[in-house]
Amino acid sequence: MTEPMVFFRIVDDLLYSAGEVEVLGFEEAEGLRITDEYLEAGVFTIMRMCLGLGDWGVISAMPRLLKKKYPDRKVYVPSAKLQEKICGDIEDEWGSWKNPFENGVNIFQNNPYVDGFADSIGGEIFHDHYRVYNKDNPNIPMLEQMLRFWQFEEDECKDSAPELYFSDEEKQLGDKIINEYIGDEEFGCLLLSDRYDYTMDKSMLDVIDSNLKHFYWTERPIEQTSFNNINRALDMRHMPVRIQLYIKHKAKYNVGNQCGTTQLVTRYSDVYTVQRQFPISHNFIRGEKYLVNDKVRNLLKSLPDKTESKTTTSLKFKADFIEFFDEDKYKNMSILEVGSSLGHSTGMLSYLFGKVVALDNLYERHEQSKKLNSNSDNIEYVVMDVYNQPWNFDRMDIVFIDCVHDYAHIKSDIDNSLKFGKGTIIAFDDYGLFPELKQAIDEYVERGQLKVLKKIGQLKDTYFPTTQFKVLKDYEGIICQSV
Repeated sequence: MTEPMVFFRIVDDLLYSAGEVEVLGFEEAEGLRITDEYLEAGVFTIMRMCLGLGDWGVISAMPRLLKKKYPDRKVYVPSAKLQEKICGDIEDEWGSWKNPFENGVNIFQNNPYVDGFADSIGGEIFHDHYRVYNKDNPNIPMLEQMLRFWQFEEDECKDSAPELYFSDEEKQLGDKIINEYIGDEEFGCLLLSDRYDYTMDKSMLDVIDSNLKHFYWTERPIEQTSFNNINRALDMRHMPVRIQLYIKHKAKYNVGNQCGTTQLVTRYSDVYTVQRQFPISHNFIRGEKYLVNDKVRNLLKSLPDKTESKTTTSLKFKADFIEFFDEDKYKNMSILEVGSSLGHSTGMLSYLFGKVVALDNLYERHEQSKKLNSNSDNIEYVVMDVYNQPWNFDRMDIVFIDCVHDYAHIKSDIDNSLKFGKGTIIAFDDYGLFPELKQAIDEYVERGQLKVLKKIGQLKDTYFPTTQFKVLKDYEGIICQSV
């Protein structure tokens, strides 16, 4: 059940609560629409109650469409000053923006269909809470829902993709940057915002054209991502946002996670977006190509990332692990999970392999894992001290080690794993995070007892605040095979 939401009214520049609702807006069958009297008055105001750049951007075609249907009307957008007066009490919800009240102005700058930015609006403002939705079709773009409230017919709403208008100065600067770093060639743009969890790297890499140079914006240094080897043109991080948008709208394609600055250029560029909301609902944009791996999404749904909990691996580690082992040849194999903890990885293992033997020295942890993985029937939970009790298990094809991370204990884990025979696959968490663990593994590799199959998870220099701000000196994880 969804949490109730507050339906707000704005009257004479003041914000009022109209009570809680389960769904914002009005169901199509209710027939509620804006009044004829308001439409005939001839002065319109458009407004969002969400203040992000993308939130405003998804309704950026609204002034043009209003004037097309209702000629000779005036269309105004609340100024930053007025937005702050109206929405100042909820500003913290958009804390990632230095000044969220400027986003609407940024979106509608130079828009020939906007008659001005108003510091005061008399009467009522019909904002995005006034929308007409279809309960059987959640993926109707926000703007189209709003326009239906404004008495638009369905076929009058379809041209709803975001649109941008740039000044001559912005065009000159943007073109200068493009010409300097690209010339006359086609190019792409990459964006990884702070909402990206790095579980869909492969899907994006499959889209990226290695022959093209790319402008990029990444929330961490690109060297710490799987995209380090793309053909790079220039980091856009320090560009003004409208110059970023100008460059992005000139690109052959944009690829990244679901984020406003990428969604705003779907009218001009092919956009490939890692979907983060299911369903997308009103954030759906016509023309946007949504990237989703249902298998990864469903397996990792609701699991914490290593940045949130020290008792688990990163979501990227899990996604890479799934990609490596998601083959038919592993389906009937058995895996020994050494240090199963709260079971965040155990359910994933139960999907990939025929049998999971989960080891932990605390009964209470197993009980939590059982609750988390109650739908899995191929997990055997064993309470044991893996360092003081013998490993009396039948042949194990794979061992996943995430237990005590000092030199002596990891050597003990490896020695016990090697007893399962040649060809045993041994995967390790925290390879690059704990020097003694890495040292032990590297020694077995150097002696030819282990062969490295693949390094997985987060990359070198990534830090994890939950593990005393430790920084990776190599990949987060490593998959080896006994030789």
